[in-house]
Amino acid sequence: MQHNLVITKPGKKDIVGKAADKMAADPNAATLNYVPQMSDVLFATPILNPDETYSLKFTAPSKPGEYPFICTFPGHWRIMQGVMIVK
Repeated sequence: MQHNLVITKPGKKDIVGKAADKMAADPNAATLNYVPQMSDVLFATPILNPDETYSLKFTAPSKPGEYPFICTFPGHWRIMQGVMIVK
């Protein structure tokens, strides 16, 4: 099964996840890696297949807070999620 990693702005997980749900009906969604094109998305990986790896290098946000991360592959974001804490 395929997966990705999308880091969102604080408090925006549900908005990004629901936007990803709507993308599932779009025939071009896979070419966008199921990542909604919106300012609430801070960082994202491409879709990865099993046994593939990807390094995501970024500068952590300067503002302290809890930054949610989710998998936006269709049907995944409600279960596949976590939080990056910036202090």
